[in-house]
Amino acid sequence: MKERLLRESKILQAVQRLSQRSGEKIFLVGGALRNLLLERPLGKDFDFVAPGEVSDLAKRLATATGGHAFSLNDSFGTWRVVLKLGKGKIDVDFSPMQGGDIREDLKQRDFTINSIGISLEEIWGRKPPQFIDPLHGLSDLRHRVLRVNSEESLVQDPLRMLRGFRLAHTLGLKVEENTLKMIQKHKKLILRSAWERIRSEFFAALSERKAGRFLRDLHHSGLLGEIFPEVQGWESYDSGIHHGFPLLVHAVKTVEAGETLFAHFEELYPSYVRPLEHHFSSIIEEGISREALFKFLAFFHDSGKPGTRSLSSDGQVRFLDHDQEGQKINLIIAQRMRLSRKSVRIISELTRQHMRILSLAKAEEATPRAKYRFFRELGKEGIDVVFLALADGLASSRIDLGWPLVQELPGDLGKIRGVAEELLRYYFEEFSRKPPRPLLDGREIMEAFKLPPGEGVGRLLDRLREAEMTGLVRTREGALEFLKNPKKS
Repeated sequence: MKERLLRESKILQAVQRLSQRSGEKIFLVGGALRNLLLERPLGKDFDFVAPGEVSDLAKRLATATGGHAFSLNDSFGTWRVVLKLGKGKIDVDFSPMQGGDIREDLKQRDFTINSIGISLEEIWGRKPPQFIDPLHGLSDLRHRVLRVNSEESLVQDPLRMLRGFRLAHTLGLKVEENTLKMIQKHKKLILRSAWERIRSEFFAALSERKAGRFLRDLHHSGLLGEIFPEVQGWESYDSGIHHGFPLLVHAVKTVEAGETLFAHFEELYPSYVRPLEHHFSSIIEEGISREALFKFLAFFHDSGKPGTRSLSSDGQVRFLDHDQEGQKINLIIAQRMRLSRKSVRIISELTRQHMRILSLAKAEEATPRAKYRFFRELGKEGIDVVFLALADGLASSRIDLGWPLVQELPGDLGKIRGVAEELLRYYFEEFSRKPPRPLLDGREIMEAFKLPPGEGVGRLLDRLREAEMTGLVRTREGALEFLKNPKKS
């Protein structure tokens, strides 16, 4: 069965043809083989090892498949071929064999489950192929254990510590005890890794389900506090009477609450399932979906609380302007992680706005003007603010986040859900639809008020658009009267 799946792979077929023509013995190693053994799809990353120089192999594969070949690592002589697949891509890496043979090469890799190999020649042979397994990775896969090959492996490339938790989280494995001790011992080395590599591993984990567990495990290992010193002390920090949990617990619960909401769009918002799925699955920058960025923000949304803590006259803990302080902190974190300008803008704006839904909920009614201005200022990011408010509210309560959620949500949380539903309906059914022709255009406004072209005309158009969207004016005559009356406009 496993041999058949390997034989059906177009990538393996193409590389096998190269092997036959050149007479070179090529081995499949790493993630694709590991996924096969875990009965998962092979994935979009293939790793091959061959004796000697591999640049020619990569170039010939690129020519045969219409891909692009380039040197990936000059020190190790690794080459990559990128093949386009619809809107996605497949990465095929070729590495020269390290050590005297394939067994020695496999021993120099990161984790035992990634240190299994198979000869392409044997995949198409008459006998069942034999897996090359010098470090008993097959046994670790059967027992769902993640074990590092050696302590030196972590020291040589400290990013492997973060990757280990990402793999354990993604594949449903448990980090072996000695491996965990090694990570705790060498945790400070993680900052030797380039921030671009840290970002890639971190957001890859956030893209998966149960990201809350990943963050919790990362904290227990000590890596979370090394990567983000801003969170040090959160595990014992009182996050206020309205939360009832230490700040770290609340942050993780907010991520988990967000995941619960994402998993149940169909039951919660049946009329908007597809647009919501499209919104959160959209790619903000390479390797980062909007859902992953949301989880990042959900974890850090209250980062400004430690710096704004004070006591009111009646002795209650409060955090005045923690949203604005958090905006400054999260801006620094996002820039440190080398996020794109778009990602930085979203994180900054949503941190600053994350209390806005609660304010609307306490106002008892979201007026047409309030709804229009909310989305005029935030655009589609308003959807993220809505779900952040819901996740924050759920994480502040003692409600079980298992499904189904309780029907009657207590206090402000019930009001937040009502406002959230109203805002989502307004966005998808009114605000985001193609607007009709305005009652007055710029030329008509200039003629009616004897104005020259300029910003003044633009401001009047903006005021008129708001009045139209909120139902304040419905006719051309009403629009003229509205703009003539300074108090109304």
